[in-house]
Amino acid sequence: MVTDYSLFYNRDANISGLVPDTDYSGLSLTPSYGSSVTFKSKVVQYNTDDYYINMMPDSMNSLSALFDVTYEVNESAAQELAVFFESKNGSELFEFNIDNSGVYQSIKGVCGSYSVEHTNNQHYNVSAGFTVDQSPNLFNWQDMNFLNYTLVTWADQAAYEKYDVVYYDENDNKLNNFYYCTADHTADSTNRPEGEATLWSQAFFYEADIGTSSDIDFKNELLQFKNSFPLRMKTKDNNASFPLSLSYSDISDKQLKSMLHFLENKGGYRRFRYDIPSVYNRPKVFYASEWQHTWNYHNAHNLTVQLTEDVLGVIPTET
Repeated sequence: MVTDYSLFYNRDANISGLVPDTDYSGLSLTPSYGSSVTFKSKVVQYNTDDYYINMMPDSMNSLSALFDVTYEVNESAAQELAVFFESKNGSELFEFNIDNSGVYQSIKGVCGSYSVEHTNNQHYNVSAGFTVDQSPNLFNWQDMNFLNYTLVTWADQAAYEKYDVVYYDENDNKLNNFYYCTADHTADSTNRPEGEATLWSQAFFYEADIGTSSDIDFKNELLQFKNSFPLRMKTKDNNASFPLSLSYSDISDKQLKSMLHFLENKGGYRRFRYDIPSVYNRPKVFYASEWQHTWNYHNAHNLTVQLTEDVLGVIPTET
Protein backbone atom coordinates (compact mmCIF):
# COMPACT_ATOMS: atom_id res chain seq x y z
CA MET A 1 0.00 0.00 0.00
CA VAL A 2 1.34 3.39 -1.05
CA THR A 3 0.34 6.37 1.04
CA ASP A 4 0.00 9.68 -0.79
CA TYR A 5 1.20 12.10 1.85
CA SER A 6 0.31 15.05 -0.41
CA LEU A 7 -3.28 14.56 0.73
CA PHE A 8 -2.38 15.37 4.32
CA TYR A 9 -2.40 19.12 4.85
CA ASN A 10 -4.03 21.75 7.02
CA ARG A 11 -7.43 22.65 5.55
CA ASP A 12 -7.02 26.23 6.81
CA ALA A 13 -5.64 26.85 3.31
CA ASN A 14 -7.05 25.01 0.29
CA ILE A 15 -4.78 26.64 -2.31
CA SER A 16 -0.98 26.37 -2.34
CA GLY A 17 1.63 28.49 -4.06
CA LEU A 18 -0.14 31.80 -3.43
CA VAL A 19 0.16 34.30 -0.64
CA PRO A 20 -2.61 36.79 0.19
CA ASP A 21 -2.39 39.69 -2.26
CA THR A 22 -1.59 42.94 -0.48
CA ASP A 23 -4.08 44.64 -2.81
CA TYR A 24 -6.81 42.90 -0.87
CA SER A 25 -5.60 44.06 2.54
CA GLY A 26 -8.18 46.82 2.15
CA LEU A 27 -10.57 44.93 -0.09
CA SER A 28 -11.21 47.42 -2.89
CA LEU A 29 -12.93 45.23 -5.49
CA THR A 30 -16.41 46.39 -6.45
CA PRO A 31 -19.15 43.78 -5.86
CA SER A 32 -21.66 42.97 -8.59
CA TYR A 33 -25.13 44.46 -8.73
CA GLY A 34 -27.52 42.32 -6.73
CA SER A 35 -25.27 42.39 -3.67
CA SER A 36 -27.03 43.43 -0.48
CA VAL A 37 -26.57 44.42 3.14
CA THR A 38 -28.91 43.70 6.04
CA PHE A 39 -28.85 45.76 9.24
CA LYS A 40 -30.25 44.33 12.47
CA SER A 41 -30.45 45.69 15.99
CA LYS A 42 -29.96 43.71 19.18
CA VAL A 43 -32.06 45.05 22.01
CA VAL A 44 -33.22 44.04 25.47
CA GLN A 45 -37.00 44.24 25.35
CA TYR A 46 -40.02 43.26 27.37
CA ASN A 47 -43.72 44.09 27.18
CA THR A 48 -45.76 45.45 30.06
CA ASP A 49 -49.49 46.04 30.55
CA ASP A 50 -51.48 46.93 27.45
CA TYR A 51 -48.56 45.86 25.22
CA TYR A 52 -46.35 48.80 26.07
CA ILE A 53 -42.70 48.20 25.18
CA ASN A 54 -39.68 48.75 27.40
CA MET A 55 -36.52 48.53 25.34
CA MET A 56 -32.85 49.47 25.28
CA PRO A 57 -29.84 48.46 23.15
CA ASP A 58 -27.97 45.50 24.58
CA SER A 59 -24.51 47.03 24.03
CA MET A 60 -22.67 49.84 22.30
CA ASN A 61 -22.39 47.52 19.27
CA SER A 62 -26.11 46.82 19.14
CA LEU A 63 -26.46 47.60 15.41
CA SER A 64 -24.79 45.03 13.16
CA ALA A 65 -24.59 44.61 9.39
CA LEU A 66 -24.24 41.55 7.16
CA PHE A 67 -22.94 42.31 3.67
CA ASP A 68 -23.84 39.57 1.15
CA VAL A 69 -21.64 40.37 -1.85
CA THR A 70 -20.60 38.71 -5.12
CA TYR A 71 -17.53 39.40 -7.25
CA GLU A 72 -17.44 38.45 -10.96
CA VAL A 73 -13.81 37.53 -11.68
CA ASN A 74 -11.53 35.22 -13.68
CA GLU A 75 -9.94 32.06 -12.30
CA SER A 76 -6.73 33.63 -11.02
CA ALA A 77 -8.64 36.41 -9.24
CA ALA A 78 -11.01 33.81 -7.77
CA GLN A 79 -8.00 31.95 -6.36
CA GLU A 80 -6.54 35.16 -4.94
CA LEU A 81 -9.83 36.03 -3.25
CA ALA A 82 -10.13 32.53 -1.79
CA VAL A 83 -6.58 32.74 -0.44
CA PHE A 84 -7.27 36.15 1.05
CA PHE A 85 -10.51 35.06 2.77
CA GLU A 86 -8.93 31.88 4.14
CA SER A 87 -5.94 33.83 5.45
CA LYS A 88 -8.37 35.75 7.70
CA ASN A 89 -9.73 32.47 9.17
CA GLY A 90 -13.22 33.89 9.61
CA SER A 91 -12.04 35.72 12.71
CA GLU A 92 -9.64 38.50 11.71
CA LEU A 93 -10.98 41.97 10.99
CA PHE A 94 -10.13 43.58 7.65
CA GLU A 95 -11.22 46.76 5.93
CA PHE A 96 -13.32 46.68 2.77
CA ASN A 97 -14.92 49.17 0.38
CA ILE A 98 -18.38 48.01 -0.55
CA ASP A 99 -19.15 49.99 -3.72
CA ASN A 100 -18.21 52.89 -5.97
CA SER A 101 -21.41 54.88 -5.42
CA GLY A 102 -20.14 56.34 -2.16
CA VAL A 103 -23.10 55.12 -0.10
CA TYR A 104 -20.98 53.54 2.63
CA GLN A 105 -17.59 54.39 4.04
CA SER A 106 -14.78 51.85 4.37
CA ILE A 107 -15.78 49.41 7.09
CA LYS A 108 -13.98 46.74 9.12
CA GLY A 109 -15.56 43.33 9.44
CA VAL A 110 -14.95 39.60 9.22
CA CYS A 111 -15.65 37.15 6.41
CA GLY A 112 -17.68 34.35 7.96
CA SER A 113 -18.19 32.38 4.74
CA TYR A 114 -17.48 32.41 1.04
CA SER A 115 -18.33 30.33 -2.03
CA VAL A 116 -17.02 29.95 -5.58
CA GLU A 117 -19.26 29.29 -8.58
CA HIS A 118 -17.73 28.39 -11.97
CA THR A 119 -20.23 29.71 -14.52
CA ASN A 120 -18.21 29.36 -17.75
CA ASN A 121 -14.68 29.72 -19.14
CA GLN A 122 -12.77 32.29 -17.08
CA HIS A 123 -15.99 33.47 -15.44
CA TYR A 124 -16.36 32.85 -11.72
CA ASN A 125 -18.71 34.25 -9.10
CA VAL A 126 -17.06 34.54 -5.69
CA SER A 127 -19.70 35.25 -3.04
CA ALA A 128 -18.87 36.24 0.51
CA GLY A 129 -20.60 37.25 3.72
CA PHE A 130 -18.98 40.11 5.63
CA THR A 131 -20.21 40.67 9.17
CA VAL A 132 -19.73 44.03 10.88
CA ASP A 133 -20.62 43.68 14.56
CA GLN A 134 -17.85 45.63 16.28
CA SER A 135 -18.96 49.10 15.30
CA PRO A 136 -20.22 51.28 18.19
CA ASN A 137 -23.08 52.78 16.26
CA LEU A 138 -24.26 55.91 18.08
CA PHE A 139 -20.86 56.82 19.52
CA ASN A 140 -20.02 58.31 16.12
CA TRP A 141 -23.26 60.31 15.88
CA GLN A 142 -21.71 63.11 13.82
CA ASP A 143 -20.22 61.35 10.77
CA MET A 144 -21.93 57.96 11.20
CA ASN A 145 -20.31 54.52 11.39
CA PHE A 146 -21.66 52.89 8.23
CA LEU A 147 -22.98 55.63 5.96
CA ASN A 148 -20.56 57.83 4.03
CA TYR A 149 -21.77 61.16 5.42
CA THR A 150 -20.17 64.48 6.32
CA LEU A 151 -21.98 66.69 8.82
CA VAL A 152 -23.75 69.67 7.20
CA THR A 153 -25.14 72.44 9.41
CA TRP A 154 -28.30 74.28 8.34
CA ALA A 155 -27.54 77.75 6.98
CA ASP A 156 -29.83 80.66 6.11
CA GLN A 157 -30.11 81.45 2.37
CA ALA A 158 -28.53 78.12 1.39
CA ALA A 159 -30.10 76.10 -1.44
CA TYR A 160 -31.37 72.66 -0.38
CA GLU A 161 -32.70 69.70 -2.32
CA LYS A 162 -35.22 67.09 -1.29
CA TYR A 163 -33.60 64.37 0.85
CA ASP A 164 -30.74 66.60 2.06
CA VAL A 165 -29.73 65.98 5.68
CA VAL A 166 -28.72 68.86 7.96
CA TYR A 167 -27.77 69.35 11.58
CA TYR A 168 -29.73 72.06 13.40
CA ASP A 169 -28.51 72.59 16.95
CA GLU A 170 -31.59 73.11 19.13
CA ASN A 171 -31.81 70.01 21.34
CA ASP A 172 -29.55 68.93 24.20
CA ASN A 173 -29.59 65.41 22.78
CA LYS A 174 -27.42 65.78 19.67
CA LEU A 175 -28.99 62.69 18.09
CA ASN A 176 -32.25 64.64 17.83
CA ASN A 177 -30.76 67.55 15.89
CA PHE A 178 -30.85 66.00 12.40
CA TYR A 179 -33.51 67.08 9.91
CA TYR A 180 -34.48 65.71 6.51
CA CYS A 181 -35.49 67.94 3.59
CA THR A 182 -38.98 67.32 2.16
CA ALA A 183 -38.78 69.66 -0.88
CA ASP A 184 -36.29 71.72 -2.88
CA HIS A 185 -36.03 75.26 -1.51
CA THR A 186 -33.85 78.19 -0.51
CA ALA A 187 -33.56 78.53 3.25
CA ASP A 188 -35.03 81.51 5.11
CA SER A 189 -36.38 82.26 8.58
CA THR A 190 -39.83 80.81 7.84
CA ASN A 191 -38.82 77.44 6.42
CA ARG A 192 -35.98 76.66 8.83
CA PRO A 193 -36.32 73.33 10.65
CA GLU A 194 -38.58 74.69 13.44
CA GLY A 195 -40.16 77.46 11.31
CA GLU A 196 -43.88 77.92 10.69
CA ALA A 197 -43.55 76.87 7.04
CA THR A 198 -40.80 74.35 7.60
CA LEU A 199 -39.70 72.11 4.75
CA TRP A 200 -37.80 69.78 7.07
CA SER A 201 -38.98 66.71 8.94
CA GLN A 202 -37.91 64.32 11.67
CA ALA A 203 -40.67 61.86 10.78
CA PHE A 204 -40.21 58.96 8.38
CA PHE A 205 -41.85 60.82 5.48
CA TYR A 206 -40.48 58.70 2.62
CA GLU A 207 -43.20 57.32 0.31
CA ALA A 208 -43.12 53.54 0.05
CA ASP A 209 -44.10 51.43 -2.96
CA ILE A 210 -47.78 50.79 -3.53
CA GLY A 211 -48.65 47.34 -2.25
CA THR A 212 -47.66 47.71 1.38
CA SER A 213 -49.80 45.40 3.48
CA SER A 214 -50.76 45.27 7.14
CA ASP A 215 -51.77 42.16 9.07
CA ILE A 216 -53.87 42.72 12.18
CA ASP A 217 -53.68 39.93 14.74
CA PHE A 218 -56.04 40.68 17.63
CA LYS A 219 -54.26 39.95 20.89
CA ASN A 220 -57.13 38.47 22.91
CA GLU A 221 -57.01 35.88 25.65
CA LEU A 222 -58.52 32.48 24.85
CA LEU A 223 -60.27 30.47 27.55
CA GLN A 224 -60.99 26.95 26.38
CA PHE A 225 -63.86 25.27 28.24
CA LYS A 226 -63.66 21.49 28.38
CA ASN A 227 -66.08 19.82 25.96
CA SER A 228 -67.54 23.19 25.08
CA PHE A 229 -66.87 26.40 23.19
CA PRO A 230 -63.85 28.71 23.57
CA LEU A 231 -64.30 32.11 25.16
CA ARG A 232 -62.28 35.00 23.74
CA MET A 233 -61.72 37.92 26.08
CA LYS A 234 -60.23 41.34 25.47
CA THR A 235 -58.17 41.88 28.61
CA LYS A 236 -55.77 44.62 27.47
CA ASP A 237 -55.86 47.81 25.46
CA ASN A 238 -53.97 48.25 22.19
CA ASN A 239 -54.87 44.80 20.92
CA ALA A 240 -55.01 45.96 17.25
CA SER A 241 -51.45 47.23 16.89
CA PHE A 242 -49.46 45.84 13.98
CA PRO A 243 -46.00 45.80 12.36
CA LEU A 244 -45.26 47.09 8.86
CA SER A 245 -42.88 46.06 6.11
CA LEU A 246 -42.11 48.93 3.73
CA SER A 247 -40.50 48.51 0.30
CA TYR A 248 -38.76 51.13 -1.82
CA SER A 249 -37.79 50.16 -5.37
CA ASP A 250 -35.20 51.73 -7.68
CA ILE A 251 -34.58 54.75 -5.48
CA SER A 252 -31.69 57.11 -6.20
CA ASP A 253 -28.38 57.35 -4.36
CA LYS A 254 -29.56 60.60 -2.75
CA GLN A 255 -32.84 59.24 -1.41
CA LEU A 256 -31.15 56.05 -0.24
CA LYS A 257 -28.47 57.93 1.70
CA SER A 258 -31.10 60.14 3.32
CA MET A 259 -33.09 57.10 4.43
CA LEU A 260 -30.02 55.19 5.60
CA HIS A 261 -28.94 58.21 7.65
CA PHE A 262 -32.39 58.37 9.25
CA LEU A 263 -32.32 54.65 10.11
CA GLU A 264 -28.73 54.55 11.33
CA ASN A 265 -29.37 57.61 13.49
CA LYS A 266 -32.26 55.72 15.12
CA GLY A 267 -29.92 52.83 15.94
CA GLY A 268 -32.55 50.11 15.57
CA TYR A 269 -34.43 51.10 18.74
CA ARG A 270 -35.14 54.87 18.82
CA ARG A 271 -38.76 55.79 18.05
CA PHE A 272 -40.07 58.01 15.28
CA ARG A 273 -43.36 59.02 13.69
CA TYR A 274 -44.69 57.42 10.52
CA ASP A 275 -48.09 58.27 9.05
CA ILE A 276 -49.49 55.38 7.02
CA PRO A 277 -50.52 56.99 3.69
CA SER A 278 -53.76 55.06 3.09
CA VAL A 279 -56.70 53.52 5.00
CA TYR A 280 -55.32 54.30 8.48
CA ASN A 281 -55.69 57.96 9.44
CA ARG A 282 -54.31 57.97 12.99
CA PRO A 283 -50.62 58.80 13.60
CA LYS A 284 -48.35 56.04 14.83
CA VAL A 285 -44.94 55.70 16.45
CA PHE A 286 -42.60 52.95 15.25
CA TYR A 287 -39.02 51.81 15.56
CA ALA A 288 -37.08 50.08 12.78
CA SER A 289 -35.35 46.93 14.00
CA GLU A 290 -34.14 45.72 10.58
CA TRP A 291 -33.60 47.03 7.07
CA GLN A 292 -32.04 45.63 3.88
CA HIS A 293 -30.40 47.47 1.00
CA THR A 294 -29.81 45.87 -2.42
CA TRP A 295 -27.77 47.40 -5.24
CA ASN A 296 -29.78 47.11 -8.49
CA TYR A 297 -27.66 49.10 -10.93
CA HIS A 298 -26.15 52.59 -11.23
CA ASN A 299 -28.07 55.10 -9.09
CA ALA A 300 -30.88 52.59 -8.42
CA HIS A 301 -31.39 50.70 -5.18
CA ASN A 302 -34.01 48.66 -3.35
CA LEU A 303 -34.62 49.16 0.35
CA THR A 304 -36.95 47.24 2.67
CA VAL A 305 -37.64 48.42 6.22
CA GLN A 306 -39.27 46.45 9.03
CA LEU A 307 -41.25 48.66 11.43
CA THR A 308 -42.57 47.68 14.86
CA GLU A 309 -45.28 49.82 16.43
CA ASP A 310 -44.79 51.30 19.88
CA VAL A 311 -48.34 51.59 21.16
CA LEU A 312 -47.45 54.16 23.81
CA GLY A 313 -47.16 56.68 20.98
CA VAL A 314 -44.42 58.73 22.64
CA ILE A 315 -41.13 59.77 21.03
CA PRO A 316 -38.57 60.13 23.85
CA THR A 317 -36.29 63.17 23.65
CA GLU A 318 -33.50 61.95 25.90
CA THR A 319 -32.64 58.60 24.26
